[in-house]
Amino acid sequence: MLFTSFSNASASTAATRLSSTTSTITTTTVTTTSTSTSTTSSFALDLKPLTSTGMNNSRPFTSTINEIITPVMTYGQLDGLINKWSLELEDQEKCFLHQASQLNAWDYTCIENGEKIIALHGEVQKVKLYQKRLEQELDFILSQQKELEDLLTLSEESVKDQSGSVYLQHTDEEREKTSSRSAKF
Repeated sequence: MLFTSFSNASASTAATRLSSTTSTITTTTVTTTSTSTSTTSSFALDLKPLTSTGMNNSRPFTSTINEIITPVMTYGQLDGLINKWSLELEDQEKCFLHQASQLNAWDYTCIENGEKIIALHGEVQKVKLYQKRLEQELDFILSQQKELEDLLTLSEESVKDQSGSVYLQHTDEEREKTSSRSAKF
């Protein structure tokens, strides 16, 4: 079978008066491995010369490509390439699925750890409230102990004024009991 395509293109630009004519003839034979392509380009610039020296710039540029040989692929080669690409695609798919499953596992771990952090934060807030309450109770107990010490000091002074040795012993015993009670709190 012989396929022949012929295209003829012509372009013209008014500003620079550029004219171009391109002709391409491509001949392809299915039973052989060669393709012939001929390209002829012609450009003519009609520009006014800068000086009157009589220079003529109307020479056309011509380029010809004689023959381009394109390899023809057999069905076996095409089938081999498709199989190779299919195997590579399967390998890439396995790699992608493995990475996606790892990412899902990491995401699950991050979500679990986030929930644990939220729970710990709640527990820390409860402990802070409990600590604040204990500090207030401790301040209250310390203020009561200070008041008791002040009262005890006043009562000791009054007993000294009475100069009774029996009273001093009794006061010392009371002081020790009060001190031991306050130390327990």
